[in-house]
Amino acid sequence: MPFPSNGLRSRVRLVAVVVAVASAASWTTVATGRDHLPENLWSRPGEDWPVFLGPSGDGRSGLAGMPVPWPEAGPRVVWHAEMGEGYCPPTAALGRLLVFDRVGPRMRLRCLHAETGRPLWETGYESGYVDTFGYDGGPRACPVVAGDRVLTYGPEGRLRCQRLADGELAWEVDTAADYQVVQNFFGVGTAPLVVRVEDGPKTVDLVVVQVGGSPPGSTPPSPEQLDRVRGLDSGLVAFDLATGREAWRASDELASYSSPVAATIGGRTRVLAWMRGSLLVVDPVGGRLIGRFPHRAKELFSVNAANPVLIGEQALLSETYGPGSVLIDLAGESPREVWRDRRGLRSTQSMRAHWATPVVHRGFAYGFSGRNAGDTELVCMDWENGAIRWHAGGLGRGGMVLVGEHLVVVGEFGDLVLVDATPEAYRERSRIRLVDATTGRPLLAPPCWAAPIVAHGYGYLRGAGRVVCVDLERP
Repeated sequence: MPFPSNGLRSRVRLVAVVVAVASAASWTTVATGRDHLPENLWSRPGEDWPVFLGPSGDGRSGLAGMPVPWPEAGPRVVWHAEMGEGYCPPTAALGRLLVFDRVGPRMRLRCLHAETGRPLWETGYESGYVDTFGYDGGPRACPVVAGDRVLTYGPEGRLRCQRLADGELAWEVDTAADYQVVQNFFGVGTAPLVVRVEDGPKTVDLVVVQVGGSPPGSTPPSPEQLDRVRGLDSGLVAFDLATGREAWRASDELASYSSPVAATIGGRTRVLAWMRGSLLVVDPVGGRLIGRFPHRAKELFSVNAANPVLIGEQALLSETYGPGSVLIDLAGESPREVWRDRRGLRSTQSMRAHWATPVVHRGFAYGFSGRNAGDTELVCMDWENGAIRWHAGGLGRGGMVLVGEHLVVVGEFGDLVLVDATPEAYRERSRIRLVDATTGRPLLAPPCWAAPIVAHGYGYLRGAGRVVCVDLERP
């Protein structure tokens, strides 16, 4: 067997199998057969945004020539559409925008024409997910496009693979049932990672997800006793993209809300997964655990949610509940600490990312630092030593994307802000609140927690109940 499953193989409902594998531009965007790709619907050139945090997985856009500053009214609103419950951003590929939300008891995946918002297809499934802490019951993890497939990972733990062309279901796995997952505070909130591996003469595309399974009968009587839950052997699980069958499982770590990322370390592709208690370094061929670095607050009601941030063979981990940030060198035999936040200075002089992953530009990290809306600031941090160069409040817990030398920032309360990506000082170039041209009402209602995306010159922004498309390339 090329990929050992290390135990019971998942039950998989297989509906269709992709029969060809073709080359791809990178390990985050793979194709399951270019002969099966649907027509490209974009009318202008640019890059797709098919996975969480963009084509390179780091919140950076390749858009060049964005007008700076914006017009007084802000970027032109191209279209907007209603959304149901959920907090995840959309993704864009081949002129299609994939939006994942919940309406009533139904999780819904829609494919919209990216330039007009016109519906192309819609699918869904019934879900009984109820949030432990009373937040809405919609998806937290964005859709991921891999060639001609779309992957979704619902808050109840259902992993589904569908055709990009028409939404037809290829396969699905109920990870909560198959791996005895004890529901975390806010359900599943980690996006899948698709990574390509060589297995002898074969090339296989794997879907790597945080699962965090436990022994049967592990569910405690109340969330206040979640610290009693222990993992088994399915912290991180890889599934074959073509069939949905389990390829391997690794670690007894429980799941967090941070998404797995791929990195090149020592010339080899590795998967980095910041689990509930530790960062794991895993060989995607077979799932061998190569390294582990513990990093989590001691508080029970704490989470690791931002992704690891990479520069070369270094990784930044940042959280807001306790230890704050730490920089790790991954080049050696085991992860090595380079620096970490000094105790006592974390609240005012450190990067404490909650769920929004910081963006790096020219040796400096930019991100939202803080636990609650009132104490969160936008900060600039020196990658080399963790020192804070500047900080600015008032935006709450938002998200951002780097476009050229600027940060396109969406604040928690609906502010759309253009900020210079420079360590010299906090400098705003534009700040607006988008409004409906017909009603005059704000288009972005709080909480605006989804990271903005940029594809082919368009920006896609999500607030409560609405997704908005703006033109960042042509005023």
